Amino acid sequence: MLHPIHRAIILLTAARAMRCPHTQLRLRLGAAEIRDTAAALVSGLEAAATDIESGNAQDALAAWTRATDAVAVGSAEVCLPALVATDAAARDAGAAAKRSIIDAFGTCYGRKALYDAIKASETTDPLLARARDKHVARFEANGLALADAAAREQVAKLKLELGAECAAMEQEINGDSSTVALTRDELEGVPAALVDALPVGDGDKLLVSLKAPTLTPVLQHARDPAARRKAYIAGTSRCPENARRLNRVVALRAQIAGLLGFASHAEGTLKGNMASSPDEVNAFLDRVVTRLKPKRDEDYASLLALKRSETPGADALDPWDTAYFGRQIRESKGIDEEALKPHFPASEVVPATIKALGEDLFGFTVRGPLDDAQLWHDDCELYEVAKDDIIVGHVALDLKSRDGKFGHQMVVPLRPALVNGAPNCCAVLGNMGDANGRLRFREVETLLHELGHVFHALAGAPKPSILGWAWPMVPWPGGVEMDMLEVPSMLTQQFVYAPAVLAKIARPHAETGASLPSKTIEALAENRHLLAGLGNARYIAMCRYDMAMHSLASAADVDACGLWQEIYRETAGFTEAPGTHFASTWYHMCIGYDAGYYSYLWSEVNAVDAYKQFGDELDAAAGRRFRECVLEPGAAAGGAAAAAAEQRRADPR
Repeated sequence: MLHPIHRAIILLTAARAMRCPHTQLRLRLGAAEIRDTAAALVSGLEAAATDIESGNAQDALAAWTRATDAVAVGSAEVCLPALVATDAAARDAGAAAKRSIIDAFGTCYGRKALYDAIKASETTDPLLARARDKHVARFEANGLALADAAAREQVAKLKLELGAECAAMEQEINGDSSTVALTRDELEGVPAALVDALPVGDGDKLLVSLKAPTLTPVLQHARDPAARRKAYIAGTSRCPENARRLNRVVALRAQIAGLLGFASHAEGTLKGNMASSPDEVNAFLDRVVTRLKPKRDEDYASLLALKRSETPGADALDPWDTAYFGRQIRESKGIDEEALKPHFPASEVVPATIKALGEDLFGFTVRGPLDDAQLWHDDCELYEVAKDDIIVGHVALDLKSRDGKFGHQMVVPLRPALVNGAPNCCAVLGNMGDANGRLRFREVETLLHELGHVFHALAGAPKPSILGWAWPMVPWPGGVEMDMLEVPSMLTQQFVYAPAVLAKIARPHAETGASLPSKTIEALAENRHLLAGLGNARYIAMCRYDMAMHSLASAADVDACGLWQEIYRETAGFTEAPGTHFASTWYHMCIGYDAGYYSYLWSEVNAVDAYKQFGDELDAAAGRRFRECVLEPGAAAGGAAAAAAEQRRADPR
């Protein structure tokens, strides 16, 4: 009979001809192949754990590193379909595969004999020593440092239930294709091209998708406030079953934290971050709120004045007003997103942006899109990134929205670079562009943000997977601190307002051939913080909401969605629409940003400091420093240490 490890190797290499010639990954597996491959990965991991526990492995740490690396390399083939497959059976199989791998790691990190063997391992290799410490932290997060065996078993049981609830939340959002039915009269003011492309429902109704590429322009342009209200409420009332799930998720997290000896889930989660306690995070948010309030109130007054011009006597803004009147203010400053779209065709802007950041800023060589890539959908493109003629990684871009696909924007690692292995690989999953493939300016900003993650993911040298670029969206352990994860992305998105960069990536107008006017470029640069008071107030309200949910010592009877209304009113000044529950489609709470949503703002503070040395230019010397100090180390260095090293290099004083 074959040893499980040998069986895993055979299964994982059986379909070599199906692999993409660049990524060396099989990215079009069917449901049955997904199930078989996932079973092989799980079997190999469990067999390695058993070998270590039985003393058959000469070097426990090396053996566990090989086993976890093997799963990290193979997991994308079986987990990615849950996010991108057009076939529902493949999506379901992918979700089940991810759940099985997460559960297998959870079970292994709950094995006392394995913990003892890894913790006792000695090594003179600093990378392996850091990897060991991170593995030990994983064991202890599962209760292995607890003396009470019954408590350890309870933690393991609750974590399995928590993982299942989070997976169900995520898949519910991915599978949601809700629409709101509106008449042409209700859609008056919305760009005709968008309205004409909408599918027809019953009678004279048109079906408006509640995904951002369609919903956002409707909220920005529909003149009828009742229509905007209807669209907003529909968008914030999706996936009602997830409201129940969120309650259970919050309760489970609080219960697990208590068993592990923490006052709250937030306290346990923040341990080891740059912001290492709930008090530190809340104090940070309070300071920002205090400084932001005058700007928030000024923005609110500006929008309310516009509302009163259309609705005399209006005494307050509603949540569905901000996009509509905010657009009017931006247009008054010479910023018309609809008029800008012909300058941003995705087919040209995407490669120009990748090369501007990759080559001009960070000193890589970028080639693509590659004609012979074998990816999971015909909409996808693959780019190769090299340094000094050595390929360091590949990035696949899947930017168009479609039913069943992950409904937000993110970068997901597909494979970490291992010693003597294939290079790094990641994917950008987006929902960008209109029916003509044109991007809104905010989507261009999002593209630059996600590409910051891409170059962070691809820059690192081969190392144990637990030290590679990853985050909790993947089932294998790894990644930098959550409040360091966003630093590169918050840095790169700022370049969208740099005149020299904007002139480089914008294209001649699709109809007239005219260049993007210099006065428009100047207007975008000068107004980069326009309405930032209100925009940031909502974001900070969400940060406070996240911290409030996850700072509860006991959450058995909590109404998690109900916590939002008061926090939103106090922080942003808005009364939420009754009965809505936006958090039921808030991906971040089920994919790893729990007690971590603040990290965007925390990272932005560090990113703004780093950006000062660039001076709105693609400064190659500054880019190289940032690459070497921040991008390349990955999780091999702590976030605080990487940021400090970059600052010292930028200013030796």
